[in-house]
Amino acid sequence: MFIRFLGHSSFLLEFSQGNVLIDPCIHCESFGQYDRLIPNAVELGDIPKVSLILITHEHEDHFDRKAIEFLVNRDQACVVAHDSVLSELDIPPRCKRAVQANARVHLRGVHVAVQIAHHPQAFYPMAYLVTGDEVSIFHAGDSDLVEEFSPDFKAHVALLPIGGNITMDVVDAVKCTKVLKPDVVIPMHYNTFGICQASPEEFARKIEKSNLKTKPIILVPSEKYEFTLPKVPNGVV
Repeated sequence: MFIRFLGHSSFLLEFSQGNVLIDPCIHCESFGQYDRLIPNAVELGDIPKVSLILITHEHEDHFDRKAIEFLVNRDQACVVAHDSVLSELDIPPRCKRAVQANARVHLRGVHVAVQIAHHPQAFYPMAYLVTGDEVSIFHAGDSDLVEEFSPDFKAHVALLPIGGNITMDVVDAVKCTKVLKPDVVIPMHYNTFGICQASPEEFARKIEKSNLKTKPIILVPSEKYEFTLPKVPNGVV
């Protein structure tokens, strides 16, 4: 499967069953008093067909109403979010799926498990574990460091914020990686606005110098990464 970074905390997960879009941030030009520092990574019309859209919380840099409503109208995509977020969207009820922490749903060919995120600035922040093609991707949303994860929250790939101030910073994201122990970790939520500036290279160096087997991957906006399951040695079950 492929993971395409769309900038900030937005990712397009390309599974054989369909594409999953997380936290679109196409039209967001500011975050409170902080102007956007980098341009949009993609034009809305250039996003390929989307089956499922996941929203972690209501803040404008994760919840692009205009983009979501356009994609639902174009693709009949299903939007997964807390009910307080879904109520803000002008889309058909059949295209809404309300979830809360610990929910597990199977939609459009993929499994979605929901975990609460630690983000006091949001009303009901969530994180998602998305599984398709036997690959699990964990998107932490705008979470601070959380060391207590459900034992079955095993992710092949972790998408973690590193920008600090309102999320994990580089140091806490490294600590979180040590808890999750994914095969691959990809930093997000940095350098889009002045409030969340950080060095992804520093994050990668800290991961590489640790005793983790996790591989850090830095993606520039619009870049795509192909993840393949590690091969199991012969004779190992």
